[in-house]
Formats: sequence, C-alpha cells, structure tokens
Amino acid sequence: MKTGKTLVQLAQELTRIKETAKDYVVPVEKLKAVVKFDNDGEKPRESVALEFVNGHTNTLGLTNWSSGQLATFTDIPKQYFDRIKTENPSLAVKNINHGLERSSNDSRMIRTLDGNVRGLLSSKYRILDSYDMLETILPVASDQGLEVVSSEITDKRLFIKLLSPKLITEVKKGDAVQYGLTISTSDVGAGSVRVEPLIYRLVCSNGMISNTAIRKYHVGRSQSENDVFEILSDKTKEISDAAFWMQVKDIVLASLKTENFEKQVDRLRLAAEMPIKNFDLPEVVELTMRATGLTGENKKNSILAALASGNEGAGLTQWGLVNSFTRAAQGDEFDYETSIEMERAAGQIIELPRKDWARIADAVTA
Repeated sequence: MKTGKTLVQLAQELTRIKETAKDYVVPVEKLKAVVKFDNDGEKPRESVALEFVNGHTNTLGLTNWSSGQLATFTDIPKQYFDRIKTENPSLAVKNINHGLERSSNDSRMIRTLDGNVRGLLSSKYRILDSYDMLETILPVASDQGLEVVSSEITDKRLFIKLLSPKLITEVKKGDAVQYGLTISTSDVGAGSVRVEPLIYRLVCSNGMISNTAIRKYHVGRSQSENDVFEILSDKTKEISDAAFWMQVKDIVLASLKTENFEKQVDRLRLAAEMPIKNFDLPEVVELTMRATGLTGENKKNSILAALASGNEGAGLTQWGLVNSFTRAAQGDEFDYETSIEMERAAGQIIELPRKDWARIADAVTA
C-alpha cells in the first residue's frame, strides 16, 4: 500500500490546517467568479477564482474538489466545466456568475486554506474536522497497540490506515495476512466518517479494503442533522460533537474484534481455492473492473500485469485477482485517492454474487 505521510507529518499538517484555515458564511449575492492572473511563470497564467468582500476583498483559487462543488451549485455539467476552466477561463467565469445569479437568495459556507477555496458547502454544514478525528483515533490506537502504517490528506478526505500486531494469520501456508482498519473523513463535504476493515498481505505489502464480514460504518451528517444542529446552543453543539466522536471511537473498537478478522480470513481462504478457468486474462480484468465499477485503461494494464505475474504465489484464483488489484494500486502513476479506490474494488471482488464470479472466471464471452 502507499505510505503517504508519516504520523508526525500528518499531525503537523492537521495542526497547520487547524491554525490557518478560515471559514466564511457568505450570501451568494456577494459571490462572484473572476479570472485570476498568476505571474509565477514565464508568462501570466489565467485561472478561475471566487471573490467576495468580507471587510476586504478575498480572491481565492479553486481546488479540483471545490471546482466540482461550484459547478454542481451553479448547474454546470462537470465535464464541460473542467474543460472550459482551463481552455477558456473567461467563459467559465461567465457561466458561473450566471448560475450564482439564479441562487442569489442563498448563502454558502466557504472553507478556505492557503489562498484557495477547499470547500463550498451549505451554510448549515456541521463542521467535524479531521484534526478532531485524529485526536479521537490516536488514543484508541495507542491503547490497542495499533500501528499507523499509512495516512494522507487529499483535496477531499483524510485517510488513516492502522494494523494490529495481534491479528495475523495465514490464508494458505506461507501467505500471511494482518488485520487492521482504514478510517477516513472529510472536512469539505466529500462524505461522512468511514470505518472499513483492512486486510494487509505481508508477502507483498498489499492492502485490501474489505467489503466483507462486517459492514462499512458511515457515521454521517445528513442535511436534516445539519438543520437541527443549526438551532442548538454552543454548549449543546459542543456536547453533541463530543458524543459523535465517542460514537466513532466505539465503532473502531467494535471493528477490531477477533471474530471480525476470522470471518474475513475465512472468505479469503475460500477465494484462494476458486480458480480462474478463463485464460483470456484481459477479459477477466475487464469484466471484474466492470463488476466493481472501476474504470481506466491505465488501471486495467497495471492489474493485468500483476495478474499475469502470479502475485507472489496467489496464482490464477479469486485471491490472486484480489491481489492484482491491490498490487496495481501501489503504482506511482496513481495518487492516494485512486489507490484507495482500487483497494476498495479489490474488496468487492470477494463479495461478487456467484453468477457474476462464474461469468468472470469460467467462460470466455462471445
């Protein structure tokens, strides 16, 4: 798996974000898109920025994530917006401002960092930040003897991967796996807190984010919760937030029970005995990607290369196919978010309905 940041680097970055990030609730009528000129190259580069006055004029760039949020809010098709914001920033600005005019009686929460909009959210958005999640998780990790083996902060989410030195066994002789958790959250509206089982194959350092045995827990923020939260007193909000993080702690502890690991490994042992009889390996990979919702020619090629290599003895089996996805996920050509996506797809392979697996493994399609 990708290592990302060390725990020290993660803590330092989250502390920096906590100390320097700023949030504003701004009436939409005071927002406007502008063309920003960056002069850090040989010639000025144009980009789309969001501007509002709050005592002074704030002109803020957009991340990939907040660009998508702005496109959604202003009813601009994302694929079209991604193209014009680079090819014709002036046209993108015109489209955005037209969309903002249609929503001028609304307000938005603008979450900012390092001169950029990192999140464009409902004005009622309940803030449950990554810094607070780290403060919740680290004492649990210490008490349980867990090791933080990977972590990263992307435009969208924080990810922390932890492994338990107590939970190690073999899928088959000489093929050991270790149990842990992938825990993630978002400061910018990219989904709720997720606690997901993690299976780490020791022979090749691959990590599969599992979809089996225990459910993936989403500790959420629905719009109705945000509406209620808006009217609470500050003291009640503080108590509510503390209760939320206690709930996350309880879910993490429950997810680490030995029986959950045993259920995971039982499924993997079965997968190691399920051969792939379809020797058209490109088709095997294509069908599996389709079944798990994964797309991309570069992903397909990396997975195919891993499958053809035998995956450190996993062979042409369902277990080998799982490890082809996780092995490919380590590639330098994939960012951390994409790697997580591929590891989750690997977990879905174990959960495929029997008829879907038969279509992949047994016969070449016409």
